[in-house]
Amino acid sequence: KQDPNDIFLSFEREPIASASLAQVHVAYDKQKGIRETVEGDLLAVRLAVWAVDRLFSDFTLAWLAEEIAPQLRFELDFCNEGRNSEKAKSFIEKVGIDCIIPRILWDKTRSRILCMEFEEGFKSTDLNSMKKHGLKKSEVAELIASVFNAQMFLSGYVHCDPHPANVLLRANKKGKPQVVLVDHGLYKEIDPEFRLIYAKLWKSLLMVDIEGIKNSCQQLGVNKMFPLLAGMLTARPFDETLERAKTGILASDKQMMDTGADTAMIRGYAKRYIQEIIKMLDVIPRQMLLLLKVNDCLRHIDFTLGTPTNNLTVAGKFAARALYEERTKTW
Repeated sequence: KQDPNDIFLSFEREPIASASLAQVHVAYDKQKGIRETVEGDLLAVRLAVWAVDRLFSDFTLAWLAEEIAPQLRFELDFCNEGRNSEKAKSFIEKVGIDCIIPRILWDKTRSRILCMEFEEGFKSTDLNSMKKHGLKKSEVAELIASVFNAQMFLSGYVHCDPHPANVLLRANKKGKPQVVLVDHGLYKEIDPEFRLIYAKLWKSLLMVDIEGIKNSCQQLGVNKMFPLLAGMLTARPFDETLERAKTGILASDKQMMDTGADTAMIRGYAKRYIQEIIKMLDVIPRQMLLLLKVNDCLRHIDFTLGTPTNNLTVAGKFAARALYEERTKTW
Protein backbone atom coordinates (compact mmCIF):
# COMPACT_ATOMS: atom_id res chain seq x y z
CA LYS A 1 0.00 0.00 0.00
CA GLN A 2 1.14 3.52 -0.77
CA ASP A 3 0.05 6.80 0.69
CA PRO A 4 -1.13 9.23 -2.02
CA ASN A 5 1.51 11.68 -0.88
CA ASP A 6 4.13 9.09 -1.81
CA ILE A 7 2.88 9.17 -5.41
CA PHE A 8 1.78 12.78 -5.96
CA LEU A 9 3.49 16.05 -5.30
CA SER A 10 0.27 17.26 -3.70
CA PHE A 11 -2.96 15.56 -2.81
CA GLU A 12 -6.17 17.27 -1.68
CA ARG A 13 -7.73 15.15 1.07
CA GLU A 14 -11.12 16.80 0.64
CA PRO A 15 -12.97 15.27 -2.35
CA ILE A 16 -14.33 17.69 -4.94
CA ALA A 17 -17.02 15.34 -6.30
CA SER A 18 -18.24 11.77 -6.20
CA ALA A 19 -18.59 9.12 -8.90
CA SER A 20 -20.61 5.91 -9.02
CA LEU A 21 -18.11 3.83 -7.06
CA ALA A 22 -15.42 6.34 -6.21
CA GLN A 23 -14.65 9.81 -4.94
CA VAL A 24 -12.81 12.45 -6.90
CA HIS A 25 -9.77 14.30 -5.58
CA VAL A 26 -7.08 15.97 -7.67
CA ALA A 27 -6.40 12.28 -8.28
CA TYR A 28 -9.00 9.57 -8.07
CA ASP A 29 -9.01 7.21 -5.09
CA LYS A 30 -11.33 4.28 -4.44
CA GLN A 31 -12.83 3.59 -1.07
CA LYS A 32 -11.01 0.91 0.92
CA GLY A 33 -12.64 -2.52 0.81
CA ILE A 34 -15.14 -1.71 -1.91
CA ARG A 35 -14.18 -4.77 -4.02
CA GLU A 36 -15.17 -7.11 -1.22
CA THR A 37 -18.33 -5.09 -0.58
CA VAL A 38 -19.35 -5.27 -4.24
CA GLU A 39 -19.02 -9.07 -4.29
CA GLY A 40 -21.42 -9.20 -1.36
CA ASP A 41 -23.80 -6.81 -3.11
CA LEU A 42 -23.77 -8.96 -6.25
CA LEU A 43 -24.64 -12.02 -4.20
CA ALA A 44 -27.53 -10.10 -2.65
CA VAL A 45 -28.78 -9.10 -6.11
CA ARG A 46 -28.64 -12.72 -7.33
CA LEU A 47 -30.59 -13.91 -4.27
CA ALA A 48 -33.19 -11.17 -4.73
CA VAL A 49 -33.61 -12.02 -8.41
CA TRP A 50 -33.92 -15.73 -7.58
CA ALA A 51 -36.61 -14.95 -4.98
CA VAL A 52 -38.60 -12.76 -7.37
CA ASP A 53 -38.43 -15.40 -10.11
CA ARG A 54 -39.69 -18.05 -7.69
CA LEU A 55 -42.47 -15.93 -6.20
CA PHE A 56 -43.70 -14.24 -9.38
CA SER A 57 -43.64 -16.55 -12.39
CA ASP A 58 -44.64 -13.73 -14.75
CA PHE A 59 -41.57 -11.68 -13.83
CA THR A 60 -38.14 -12.69 -15.11
CA LEU A 61 -35.27 -10.58 -13.81
CA ALA A 62 -32.31 -12.88 -14.40
CA TRP A 63 -31.03 -10.43 -17.03
CA LEU A 64 -30.54 -7.85 -14.28
CA ALA A 65 -27.92 -9.85 -12.37
CA GLU A 66 -26.31 -11.06 -15.59
CA GLU A 67 -25.77 -7.50 -16.81
CA ILE A 68 -24.74 -5.90 -13.51
CA ALA A 69 -22.08 -8.37 -12.36
CA PRO A 70 -19.41 -7.99 -15.08
CA GLN A 71 -19.90 -4.24 -15.40
CA LEU A 72 -19.35 -3.59 -11.70
CA ARG A 73 -16.09 -5.54 -11.71
CA PHE A 74 -14.83 -3.57 -14.71
CA GLU A 75 -15.66 -0.30 -12.95
CA LEU A 76 -13.45 -1.29 -10.02
CA ASP A 77 -10.33 -1.42 -12.22
CA PHE A 78 -9.15 2.12 -12.84
CA CYS A 79 -6.57 0.95 -15.38
CA ASN A 80 -9.52 -0.34 -17.41
CA GLU A 81 -11.16 3.06 -17.02
CA GLY A 82 -8.01 4.71 -18.32
CA ARG A 83 -8.03 2.48 -21.40
CA ASN A 84 -11.71 3.26 -21.99
CA SER A 85 -10.89 6.94 -21.76
CA GLU A 86 -8.10 6.76 -24.33
CA LYS A 87 -10.17 4.73 -26.79
CA ALA A 88 -13.06 7.20 -26.51
CA LYS A 89 -10.69 10.16 -26.86
CA SER A 90 -9.24 8.74 -30.09
CA PHE A 91 -12.71 8.30 -31.59
CA ILE A 92 -14.01 11.72 -30.54
CA GLU A 93 -10.97 13.45 -32.05
CA LYS A 94 -11.43 11.48 -35.27
CA VAL A 95 -15.11 12.29 -35.65
CA GLY A 96 -14.51 15.98 -34.89
CA ILE A 97 -17.01 16.65 -32.10
CA ASP A 98 -16.04 19.41 -29.63
CA CYS A 99 -15.59 17.15 -26.62
CA ILE A 100 -12.56 17.04 -24.32
CA ILE A 101 -11.55 13.84 -22.53
CA PRO A 102 -8.82 14.39 -19.92
CA ARG A 103 -5.43 12.82 -20.67
CA ILE A 104 -4.52 9.87 -18.44
CA LEU A 105 -1.24 10.15 -16.50
CA TRP A 106 -0.17 6.53 -16.65
CA ASP A 107 2.97 6.93 -14.56
CA LYS A 108 0.77 7.74 -11.55
CA THR A 109 -2.20 5.48 -12.36
CA ARG A 110 -2.77 2.11 -10.66
CA SER A 111 -5.67 -0.33 -10.57
CA ARG A 112 -6.95 1.54 -7.49
CA ILE A 113 -5.84 5.05 -8.46
CA LEU A 114 -6.73 6.97 -11.62
CA CYS A 115 -4.72 10.10 -12.34
CA MET A 116 -5.63 12.46 -15.16
CA GLU A 117 -5.07 16.04 -16.23
CA PHE A 118 -7.46 18.48 -14.60
CA GLU A 119 -10.01 20.04 -16.96
CA GLU A 120 -12.34 22.85 -15.95
CA GLY A 121 -16.07 22.40 -16.37
CA PHE A 122 -19.48 22.65 -14.70
CA LYS A 123 -22.41 20.25 -14.64
CA SER A 124 -24.42 20.08 -17.83
CA THR A 125 -27.60 20.93 -15.88
CA ASP A 126 -26.11 24.04 -14.21
CA LEU A 127 -28.29 26.63 -15.92
CA ASN A 128 -26.81 29.57 -14.01
CA SER A 129 -23.25 28.75 -15.14
CA MET A 130 -24.52 28.22 -18.67
CA LYS A 131 -26.08 31.69 -18.67
CA LYS A 132 -22.95 33.21 -17.12
CA HIS A 133 -20.79 31.81 -19.95
CA GLY A 134 -23.30 32.85 -22.63
CA LEU A 135 -24.02 29.30 -23.81
CA LYS A 136 -27.22 28.60 -25.73
CA LYS A 137 -29.21 25.68 -24.33
CA SER A 138 -30.15 24.48 -27.82
CA GLU A 139 -26.46 24.25 -28.83
CA VAL A 140 -25.56 22.54 -25.55
CA ALA A 141 -28.33 19.96 -25.94
CA GLU A 142 -27.42 19.17 -29.53
CA LEU A 143 -23.71 18.83 -28.71
CA ILE A 144 -24.33 16.45 -25.80
CA ALA A 145 -26.72 14.34 -27.86
CA SER A 146 -24.16 14.25 -30.69
CA VAL A 147 -21.35 12.97 -28.45
CA PHE A 148 -23.29 9.92 -27.29
CA ASN A 149 -25.18 9.17 -30.49
CA ALA A 150 -21.87 9.25 -32.39
CA GLN A 151 -20.53 6.65 -29.96
CA MET A 152 -23.64 4.48 -30.25
CA PHE A 153 -24.00 4.51 -34.01
CA LEU A 154 -20.49 5.12 -35.36
CA SER A 155 -17.96 3.59 -32.98
CA GLY A 156 -20.03 1.06 -31.04
CA TYR A 157 -17.99 1.87 -27.91
CA VAL A 158 -20.34 3.72 -25.60
CA HIS A 159 -19.96 5.68 -22.36
CA CYS A 160 -22.96 4.38 -20.40
CA ASP A 161 -23.09 6.74 -17.45
CA PRO A 162 -23.91 10.19 -18.87
CA HIS A 163 -25.37 11.82 -15.78
CA PRO A 164 -24.84 15.59 -15.40
CA ALA A 165 -21.76 15.31 -13.14
CA ASN A 166 -19.98 13.22 -15.79
CA VAL A 167 -20.98 15.42 -18.72
CA LEU A 168 -19.35 18.76 -17.92
CA LEU A 169 -19.53 21.97 -19.92
CA ARG A 170 -17.43 25.02 -20.63
CA ALA A 171 -17.12 27.61 -23.39
CA ASN A 172 -14.50 27.08 -26.08
CA LYS A 173 -12.36 29.91 -27.49
CA LYS A 174 -15.18 30.91 -29.84
CA GLY A 175 -17.72 31.10 -27.02
CA LYS A 176 -19.51 27.94 -28.14
CA PRO A 177 -20.26 25.00 -25.80
CA GLN A 178 -17.60 22.35 -25.28
CA VAL A 179 -18.19 19.07 -23.43
CA VAL A 180 -15.68 17.70 -20.90
CA LEU A 181 -16.48 14.00 -20.53
CA VAL A 182 -15.29 12.20 -17.38
CA ASP A 183 -15.84 8.93 -15.46
CA HIS A 184 -15.14 6.33 -18.15
CA GLY A 185 -15.59 3.29 -15.93
CA LEU A 186 -18.86 2.04 -17.42
CA TYR A 187 -18.59 1.33 -21.14
CA LYS A 188 -20.39 -1.06 -23.44
CA GLU A 189 -18.93 -2.35 -26.68
CA ILE A 190 -21.69 -3.33 -29.07
CA ASP A 191 -21.08 -5.65 -31.98
CA PRO A 192 -21.35 -4.33 -35.58
CA GLU A 193 -24.40 -6.41 -36.50
CA PHE A 194 -26.43 -5.14 -33.55
CA ARG A 195 -25.20 -1.57 -34.09
CA LEU A 196 -26.53 -1.54 -37.67
CA ILE A 197 -29.88 -3.05 -36.70
CA TYR A 198 -30.19 -0.45 -33.95
CA ALA A 199 -29.31 2.25 -36.48
CA LYS A 200 -32.01 0.99 -38.88
CA LEU A 201 -34.54 1.14 -36.04
CA TRP A 202 -33.70 4.77 -35.17
CA LYS A 203 -33.66 5.83 -38.81
CA SER A 204 -37.08 4.23 -39.23
CA LEU A 205 -38.33 6.06 -36.14
CA LEU A 206 -37.13 9.36 -37.59
CA MET A 207 -38.62 8.68 -41.03
CA VAL A 208 -41.83 7.25 -39.50
CA ASP A 209 -41.30 4.04 -41.49
CA ILE A 210 -43.70 1.73 -39.65
CA GLU A 211 -42.62 -1.40 -41.55
CA GLY A 212 -38.99 -0.50 -40.96
CA ILE A 213 -39.65 -0.08 -37.22
CA LYS A 214 -41.45 -3.42 -37.11
CA ASN A 215 -38.74 -5.28 -39.05
CA SER A 216 -35.90 -3.83 -36.97
CA CYS A 217 -37.67 -4.73 -33.73
CA GLN A 218 -38.20 -8.28 -35.00
CA GLN A 219 -34.46 -8.56 -35.68
CA LEU A 220 -33.93 -7.57 -32.04
CA GLY A 221 -36.25 -10.35 -30.90
CA VAL A 222 -39.29 -8.14 -30.31
CA ASN A 223 -42.37 -9.10 -32.32
CA LYS A 224 -45.84 -8.15 -31.09
CA MET A 225 -44.40 -5.74 -28.53
CA PHE A 226 -42.60 -3.59 -31.12
CA PRO A 227 -44.84 -0.53 -30.42
CA LEU A 228 -43.78 -0.75 -26.77
CA LEU A 229 -40.06 -0.81 -27.64
CA ALA A 230 -40.51 2.14 -30.00
CA GLY A 231 -42.32 4.02 -27.24
CA MET A 232 -39.55 3.27 -24.73
CA LEU A 233 -36.88 4.61 -27.08
CA THR A 234 -38.74 7.83 -27.92
CA ALA A 235 -40.47 8.24 -24.52
CA ARG A 236 -43.70 8.79 -26.42
CA PRO A 237 -46.77 6.60 -27.02
CA PHE A 238 -46.61 4.71 -30.32
CA ASP A 239 -49.95 6.31 -31.25
CA GLU A 240 -48.05 9.57 -31.77
CA THR A 241 -45.70 7.81 -34.20
CA LEU A 242 -48.71 6.54 -36.12
CA GLU A 243 -50.15 10.05 -36.16
CA ARG A 244 -46.86 11.44 -37.50
CA ALA A 245 -46.99 8.79 -40.23
CA LYS A 246 -50.35 10.21 -41.29
CA THR A 247 -49.46 13.90 -41.09
CA GLY A 248 -45.76 13.74 -42.00
CA ILE A 249 -45.02 16.28 -39.24
CA LEU A 250 -42.11 15.79 -36.83
CA ALA A 251 -42.97 17.64 -33.62
CA SER A 252 -40.14 19.08 -31.57
CA ASP A 253 -39.25 17.51 -28.24
CA LYS A 254 -40.31 20.77 -26.55
CA GLN A 255 -43.75 20.53 -28.09
CA MET A 256 -44.06 16.90 -27.07
CA MET A 257 -42.89 17.41 -23.47
CA ASP A 258 -44.24 20.86 -22.67
CA THR A 259 -46.99 20.00 -20.22
CA GLY A 260 -47.25 18.16 -16.93
CA ALA A 261 -50.10 16.18 -18.48
CA ASP A 262 -47.63 14.61 -20.93
CA THR A 263 -45.36 13.51 -18.09
CA ALA A 264 -48.31 12.04 -16.20
CA MET A 265 -49.45 10.24 -19.35
CA ILE A 266 -46.01 8.62 -19.81
CA ARG A 267 -45.97 7.51 -16.17
CA GLY A 268 -49.43 6.08 -16.65
CA TYR A 269 -48.27 4.05 -19.64
CA ALA A 270 -45.27 2.77 -17.65
CA LYS A 271 -47.53 1.56 -14.83
CA ARG A 272 -50.02 0.05 -17.23
CA TYR A 273 -47.45 -1.91 -19.21
CA ILE A 274 -44.91 -2.70 -16.46
CA GLN A 275 -45.37 -6.45 -16.88
CA GLU A 276 -44.91 -6.24 -20.66
CA ILE A 277 -41.85 -3.99 -20.19
CA ILE A 278 -40.16 -6.52 -17.89
CA LYS A 279 -40.91 -9.35 -20.32
CA MET A 280 -39.47 -7.36 -23.19
CA LEU A 281 -36.30 -6.51 -21.27
CA ASP A 282 -35.74 -10.23 -20.91
CA VAL A 283 -36.07 -10.69 -24.70
CA ILE A 284 -34.00 -7.87 -26.21
CA PRO A 285 -30.23 -8.32 -26.73
CA ARG A 286 -28.30 -7.78 -23.49
CA GLN A 287 -26.11 -5.14 -25.13
CA MET A 288 -29.21 -2.98 -25.57
CA LEU A 289 -29.96 -2.69 -21.85
CA LEU A 290 -27.25 -0.14 -21.09
CA LEU A 291 -28.18 1.83 -24.21
CA LEU A 292 -31.66 2.27 -22.75
CA LYS A 293 -29.98 3.65 -19.61
CA VAL A 294 -27.94 6.06 -21.75
CA ASN A 295 -31.10 7.28 -23.49
CA ASP A 296 -32.81 7.91 -20.14
CA CYS A 297 -29.81 9.85 -18.77
CA LEU A 298 -29.63 12.01 -21.91
CA ARG A 299 -33.37 12.60 -21.76
CA HIS A 300 -33.00 13.83 -18.17
CA ILE A 301 -30.30 16.35 -19.17
CA ASP A 302 -32.33 17.52 -22.15
CA PHE A 303 -35.48 17.88 -20.08
CA THR A 304 -33.59 19.94 -17.45
CA LEU A 305 -32.37 22.22 -20.24
CA GLY A 306 -35.98 22.80 -21.29
CA THR A 307 -35.94 20.26 -24.14
CA PRO A 308 -34.49 22.74 -26.66
CA THR A 309 -33.54 20.18 -29.31
CA ASN A 310 -35.13 17.17 -30.97
CA ASN A 311 -33.20 14.12 -29.78
CA LEU A 312 -34.99 11.91 -32.28
CA THR A 313 -33.57 14.05 -35.08
CA VAL A 314 -30.01 13.89 -33.68
CA ALA A 315 -30.17 10.12 -33.15
CA GLY A 316 -31.72 9.59 -36.57
CA LYS A 317 -29.01 11.70 -38.21
CA PHE A 318 -26.18 9.60 -36.75
CA ALA A 319 -28.09 6.38 -37.42
CA ALA A 320 -28.49 7.33 -41.08
CA ARG A 321 -24.80 8.25 -41.26
CA ALA A 322 -23.82 4.87 -39.82
CA LEU A 323 -25.91 3.06 -42.43
CA TYR A 324 -24.53 5.23 -45.25
CA GLU A 325 -20.93 4.66 -44.17
CA GLU A 326 -21.55 0.95 -43.93
CA ARG A 327 -22.79 0.92 -47.52
CA THR A 328 -19.92 3.03 -48.79
CA LYS A 329 -17.32 1.74 -46.27
CA THR A 330 -15.94 5.22 -45.66
CA TRP A 331 -15.58 4.86 -41.88
